[in-house]
Amino acid sequence: MRSSRLKAYPQLIVSALLLASAAAAEAQSVPRDRIAGSLYAQASVVLRGSLSPLAQARDETGRIDGAVTVHGVSLHFGLSSAQQADLDELLRQQQDPLSPSYHAWLTPQQYASRFGLSTADQARIKGWLRSQGLHIDSVSTSGKRIGFSGSVASIETAFRTELHRFSVGGASHFANITELSVPAAWSGMLLSVRGLDDFHPRPRLRDASPRFTSSISGDHFLAPDDFATIYDLKPLYAAGISGSGGKIAVVGQALINLSDIRDFRTAAGLPANDPQLVPGPDAGSLVLQNGSEDMSESDIDVEWSGDVAPDATIEFVYDKDVFDALNEAIEQNVAPVVSISYGICETGNSTQINTMQGWLEQANAQGQTVIASSGDAGAADCDSSGSATASHGLAVDFPASSPNVTGVGGTEFNDAGGSYWSSSNDSGNGSALSYIPEIVWNDTGKQSGTSPALGLYASGGGVSTQFSAKPSWQTGTGVPDDGARDVPDIALAASNFHDMYLYCTTNSSGQATCDNGGFRFSSSDASTNNTLTVAGGTSFGAPTFAAILTLVTGRTGASGGLGNVNPRLYQLAAATSDVFHDIVSGNNEVPTASGSSIGYSAGTGYDLTTGLGSMDVNNLADAWVPASGSGSSSSSSSGSSSSSSSSSGGTASGGTSSGGGAFAPALLVLLGSLRLLRQRRRQRA
Repeated sequence: MRSSRLKAYPQLIVSALLLASAAAAEAQSVPRDRIAGSLYAQASVVLRGSLSPLAQARDETGRIDGAVTVHGVSLHFGLSSAQQADLDELLRQQQDPLSPSYHAWLTPQQYASRFGLSTADQARIKGWLRSQGLHIDSVSTSGKRIGFSGSVASIETAFRTELHRFSVGGASHFANITELSVPAAWSGMLLSVRGLDDFHPRPRLRDASPRFTSSISGDHFLAPDDFATIYDLKPLYAAGISGSGGKIAVVGQALINLSDIRDFRTAAGLPANDPQLVPGPDAGSLVLQNGSEDMSESDIDVEWSGDVAPDATIEFVYDKDVFDALNEAIEQNVAPVVSISYGICETGNSTQINTMQGWLEQANAQGQTVIASSGDAGAADCDSSGSATASHGLAVDFPASSPNVTGVGGTEFNDAGGSYWSSSNDSGNGSALSYIPEIVWNDTGKQSGTSPALGLYASGGGVSTQFSAKPSWQTGTGVPDDGARDVPDIALAASNFHDMYLYCTTNSSGQATCDNGGFRFSSSDASTNNTLTVAGGTSFGAPTFAAILTLVTGRTGASGGLGNVNPRLYQLAAATSDVFHDIVSGNNEVPTASGSSIGYSAGTGYDLTTGLGSMDVNNLADAWVPASGSGSSSSSSSGSSSSSSSSSGGTASGGTSSGGGAFAPALLVLLGSLRLLRQRRRQRA
């Protein structure tokens, strides 16, 4: 009998191996075909939400000539319901330290093999585009984005619309004037058609008066050295942690002059370290626009991310639309951390948001952390910051409002009555002496001298209407019981009226604003001579926090990316008392035309103005992984990284890090079978 039982063991092992192999094969299965009907039939459906809310009939100036070629148009397809459930479960497991898929990030190719479009569906879609006289320009790795170009006439016929020109605020734009129609066979698959309008998002940069000239005026400003002192980065630098080996992707929609970046680093006393320039698919249409808001925004994001992590590689990904640049940074997995200082209000943009939310989930699945500014119009994100009053009600900014993104709000230093600044600058042009207490940034309506009063200038924050399920990780003291995603998550200095940030750029006259190795601008014009270029806004929070996370990764020794860091941030806020500076004073309220105000006030713990608060970066890095831990495996809570999670039991397949990879679930099956064999053998002995 003993002999027969022993003969059965190899058979059981073989069975276990077959189960393991089947599990691995299931994890790597190719996407199923989803297009059932003919794309060439007359049946079509209206693509709801395919009109830009900024293309108003009152601004229309005429139809575009049909012979004009439109470049940079793209179709964006979503996941099937089964794929979405599988991705939700994967994202949950990737942030669960007890899961074999913990931090087992996917490559773009692995993501495509599991969550992309099938090869047959891609071929059908490309065939339809060609049949409409359109040219295929690019196809993403996953096949979910297909770029094309063609004449206005061909596009109008294919999508049953018209393209017209608009004049808005003195600028010329174009857009479709009716919602698009698409083949009925795409129903439920196609999320959006991008590129049929050129209403691009605005940066979160807030310019400030050039009167701030330090020793000349007595006012303070933020040099890189000041930021390092106030937020306690210097112990990390002293320990040799400066971003070496790390990468940060900064996305923008403008060309930059490398000379401005070099000027900034020279003025800040930093070593040379040029950013890597990564053009997106349609970046060839960009022209250099000195002095533009977009160029200044790009300069700020590149300069300040490279300041906080001075030895990191900054990958500047740019395209004609910053959201396309974001997509490129994710599709190509350019860097573990991605910074974006642009956004749109949630209201009226659900189609764009649904499309981009898929990108952000892909980013997290690949281990990428996405950081976004929370907006600069206080609690009224749909109103322009230049407006005197809010007229569109409460709203928050996307992508900061995505549960797959860390939203960064704004604070202002409350340095009255304290000795926080030195009377002279050090070699890095810094003068801050220590951490400076902070309040909520709200410069709305403030005025200096004869300058016009500021409009709606305050930290963006509030309750999302697009993401109406509370993320499982967003808990703790002060977190509202509102059943929705709340914004922001953290905050950093943002005032454009008090203690602003220095940066270097090229003005509209083609002159570099940082001269002779310093931050000052030399000019023959007495009104601008010897001044500084300064700004504020939550634009500064995204690149600086992206760099902070790069330092945290260096401190912990973690390999690969961190993915969605929100679960860990809220866990740390609940478990520690020295990581976050709790901002308890101020509000982001803004006035309405009726004379009332809308917004939120700061309070103990989390609030809808500054989130968990600002941070002591050295303490953040120390606390990220407990001292007894040997790696990153204990660094995250088990909360879901998306707005909803599924219990569908989708097999978690892996990436390239140590979390287990695609074979991990299969290996567990094998190990479980071997344990069962041992138990049976002991029972029969």
